[in-house]
Amino acid sequence: MNFVNRVVTENNNLEMHKLANPYYVINMDNTPNKAGQITKYVQAYVEIGSYKTAQHLFVTNLENKKKMIGYLYLYKHNPNIDWQKISMGGYQVPGYMH
Repeated sequence: MNFVNRVVTENNNLEMHKLANPYYVINMDNTPNKAGQITKYVQAYVEIGSYKTAQHLFVTNLENKKKMIGYLYLYKHNPNIDWQKISMGGYQVPGYMH
């Protein structure tokens, strides 16, 4: 699953769509996520380097992050990830120092 911060959707006037069935989010420590259930998604492009695909992004509160890309996306598209430089497809991931 891929996620986008609700603030990003509001600031960019992205059209949100209601999910037929909400998702209940459980954190890794088995506690309910404080943002509550996910009830909406947006259709948007995810771009890593020069690779761009249309994706459903589930809308939630990601605090200080704009988006979160899930394992299945990474597995399917297999971008070139440099873990030491914290970059994908030659694109430096913002917010990280090395």
